Amino acid sequence: MIWSWGSQRKRPIFLCHGCFDPLHVGHLAHLLEVRRIAERYNGLVYVSVTPDEFVNKGPGRPLMPAEERTQLLGCLKCVDFAFVSAGPSAVQSIQEYKPRWYCKGQDYQGKELTDYQLLMEIDAVQQIGGSIFYTTEPVRHSTDYLERYRYAFNS
Repeated sequence: MIWSWGSQRKRPIFLCHGCFDPLHVGHLAHLLEVRRIAERYNGLVYVSVTPDEFVNKGPGRPLMPAEERTQLLGCLKCVDFAFVSAGPSAVQSIQEYKPRWYCKGQDYQGKELTDYQLLMEIDAVQQIGGSIFYTTEPVRHSTDYLERYRYAFNS
C-alpha cells in the first residue's frame, strides 16, 4: 500500500529508508531536516519502509506491520510519498524512483565500509547519478525507547 501527501510532479526526489518501528521523535527530526532541504530545491520527500520479513531488530519486531508504519509516515506533512520497499534495503527503491539525494541520519556517516547494506545503497545511488546526504539531527534509536519502556513497566 502507498500513502501520499501532496502533489507528485517531476521534481527532485529525496529518499529516506528505514524500519520506523516504532516511529519516534528522532525519525521526525530526520524527516523534517530532509523536508527543509528538499524545499530549497522544490523537491519531494519519499520514504521507503523495510518490509516485516527483513526487520531484524530483535524478538517481537517489528512491533507494527509495514503497512501501518507506512500509513503513519504518509500522514506526516513533511513526507510526500511513503511505501513499503520491495526488498531488505533501499536498493530496489533507489533503482525504481531514482532519487537525486539519498538521505540517512548522521549515525550512518563513516559506516560506508563496515555496513554492507549501506554500501550497496550508496553504490545504487551513484549508479543513477544521485548523491548521499547525511542529516545532522541528534541520534536516537527505537531500541533505546523500547528499553526505557520495558524498564518502566517492569519496575
